Amino acid sequence: MDIFADYHIHTSASDGRGNVADKFACAAARGLSEIAIADHGPASIIFHQTERKFAAQREDILRASAAGSVRVLGSVEANILSEEGDLDVPRDMIERCDVLHMGFHRLISLSYVRRSPRYFLVNGWAARSAREDEELVDFNTRAVIAAMRRYPVDVLCHPCHRALLDMRRVCAAAAELGVYIELNEKHIDALEDSAEIALSSGAMFILGSDAHTTDKVGLFPRVEEFVKRHSVPEERICGAGAKPVFRDKRGGER
Repeated sequence: MDIFADYHIHTSASDGRGNVADKFACAAARGLSEIAIADHGPASIIFHQTERKFAAQREDILRASAAGSVRVLGSVEANILSEEGDLDVPRDMIERCDVLHMGFHRLISLSYVRRSPRYFLVNGWAARSAREDEELVDFNTRAVIAAMRRYPVDVLCHPCHRALLDMRRVCAAAAELGVYIELNEKHIDALEDSAEIALSSGAMFILGSDAHTTDKVGLFPRVEEFVKRHSVPEERICGAGAKPVFRDKRGGER
């Protein structure tokens, strides 16, 4: 693949290492033209984005983009919190994002776990046999689709990693709404069982290294193997054969 972008990178604003300038420098050295910084949302425990860190990072992003050939986009990797599709990112923060990522994460503040214990504890920590429960998969699926409809989400991060989904329903909604299915370098194995479903849905894909260290920025060996194995057309992959168009963030929640 002719990779020109990496749309999922972490910094020390959450659980990554390095800052925006470090990611920019690595991306430039590797010939990328666009990257997106997507640190974890406020509900994540210990390492997460805050208003203060987000505002400072936004300034760093604007400074980096103005300094060279790599366009740097700002995002937050939002946590899905409920069956109704609630996300943990405030509306005013969403409006300042260029991109909005979302996904299931198990390291969540206890106050949210108490509201939906089965969702977080079974999806997050149980064996796959327990996570394959039909009612739970339906719950997860409804939560993802509700969030995509309520918020200007651009990227569904690492689908089916931990929280299993009915990918026919999720990909149909993603294709309808213009949400990109992430080809996540760290968790690409989670898509193995639903690759053909995703391909047949017409949904577009997007590259995300999910790099937590700077040396991983822009590297996609496992994704490239997946793409070759499943014959994913390059023109369906944003960051390689296609350039993404991100949703308008004004107005926040729909």
